[in-house]
Amino acid sequence: MLVRLLILTFFVATLHGCGGSSDEGPELVPVSGVVKFDGQPLANADINFIPTETTAGLGGFARTDNNGKFELTYVRSGSGAPAGQYKVTVSRRLLPDGNPIPEGDETPPIESPARETLPAVYSDSERSELTAVVEKGGKPIEINLDSKGTLP
Repeated sequence: MLVRLLILTFFVATLHGCGGSSDEGPELVPVSGVVKFDGQPLANADINFIPTETTAGLGGFARTDNNGKFELTYVRSGSGAPAGQYKVTVSRRLLPDGNPIPEGDETPPIESPARETLPAVYSDSERSELTAVVEKGGKPIEINLDSKGTLP
């Protein structure tokens, strides 16, 4: 997952260019929320916010806690993400024993015994149609998924 995120980050950075010479980067807005699957909190899910449209920055990532709650971390460092529109992916890969992959595991998915448990319409960055808007002021974001792979 981390390798895929790094490749995606490089791709997004290439599309958006290097920007100015400022090391500060864009202003970050706190982003928190909850992910639910079939109406229940989804624990240990990895979330990626990928900027779309004219949204500045490189996006963010998080892992849900046992209550499905998350707080986004900016790709370069810091909490939150720039205000704007995002494509969202939610992935939950489990090892054969049912445990989630350890946070920060850099094993390429092809080499990992872990398998994706969510429909590709949520977990695959090429196919996901999930979106979110990060607003100034930090309004919580609720992401609702279902086992059928339908969007609200």
